[in-house]
Amino acid sequence: MKILTYMKARKRLLLFAVIVLMCKCNIVSAQEPMVGSQNGITWNKLVLGSGAETLSRKTFYVDGMDNMSAFWSQHADLRTGAVDYSEAFVGMNVGQIREGLDSFYVDQKNLQIPIIDAVLIVRLQNARVENLEVEDILRQFREATINGPDPSREKMIWKVALKILK
Repeated sequence: MKILTYMKARKRLLLFAVIVLMCKCNIVSAQEPMVGSQNGITWNKLVLGSGAETLSRKTFYVDGMDNMSAFWSQHADLRTGAVDYSEAFVGMNVGQIREGLDSFYVDQKNLQIPIIDAVLIVRLQNARVENLEVEDILRQFREATINGPDPSREKMIWKVALKILK
């Protein structure tokens, strides 16, 4: 009888441990944004510790994005209409992008805009594109975040912006 009680208690404890682990995993995964959904909130969370630590985090983040976009553009079939995200980084160094993103995300209305799209806005600003054109692209990105993911619309916004840069 004691053995059966012990085994039932052990099963209950094991079941409890599994439930706790599953809940903990769900909480952690809910806190991490999905790949591609990193936005101004993600950018602002890089501010931790000293100014030098924050600067390093943001520098490595931008450098990683630059490398990722360059890798992607080398392996994507751009003939199919895929967007060449590496174009957002052309003509700017990591410091310019980092400072541009810091300025961009000061405006609360921009926090939901994905970081890669914000880099494109920074590039338009650094290229001295007419402010009305930059504001129009920015308005479209803001609308896209409100309306939810629409890859074809986002691709169209990128193509218009890259055409302006050429």
